[in-house]
Amino acid sequence: MSFDEFWKLYPRKIKKRDSEKAFMRLPAHEQEAALEALPNHIKYWKAKETDQEFIPHACTWLNQARWEDEIEIKEKAPPSLPWYSDEQLTMRKAAEVGVTPLAGEGWSELRKRISDKIRQLA
Repeated sequence: MSFDEFWKLYPRKIKKRDSEKAFMRLPAHEQEAALEALPNHIKYWKAKETDQEFIPHACTWLNQARWEDEIEIKEKAPPSLPWYSDEQLTMRKAAEVGVTPLAGEGWSELRKRISDKIRQLA
């Protein structure tokens, strides 16, 4: 277990000497726990799109035993597609606004009628 391994992974490279002192003050089992927890914290910061300035300095993270924090990583839901982006969504929207597809009608005509209906309902 070495500080260099920790520093290589830590995303905010500020106060290296203070961080090394904080790391070296930790017992070996806590150094190991911190290094083991770090990838999940990095994943958390990425998932939250944490700006670099809001990631704690490594020495703060170590001194406050932040590796023990309970973190919950919530993956962002993929953006929902608009109703007109595929046939299934178009049919759902047609049913929702009360537009029945006409025989021989193409998708573009149906989508136009749905749009017109949406404007009427607004």
